[in-house]
Amino acid sequence: MNLENQVRSILLLQPRNNDYAALVALFTKHDILGLAIREAGCLGAELQVPVSRTGPVLVTAVWRTVEAYAGWRSHPVRARFSGDIERFTEPDASPVQAGLYTIAIAAAT
Repeated sequence: MNLENQVRSILLLQPRNNDYAALVALFTKHDILGLAIREAGCLGAELQVPVSRTGPVLVTAVWRTVEAYAGWRSHPVRARFSGDIERFTEPDASPVQAGLYTIAIAAAT
């Protein structure tokens, strides 16, 4: 597999009221990571929750190309869950701290 054009995206989401379970449930309900793989050229993605339950959730994904990621950012399927994500997260995420994260959800091609 040619890694030359692949990129990794990192999204930080601070759960509103530190409700990590609600944010994980939202991703599961809408199969957000699965949609990214099926609809937009994502090769694999994970939603990771800090073991300490402090700080942001990390959503990381590997994309075939920068263009594939840009296509996901503007994909119409995102309208199904964008409002919910805004309701379940704070507008600004805390800084990422070194530490341990559980892999709450994973998807891959």
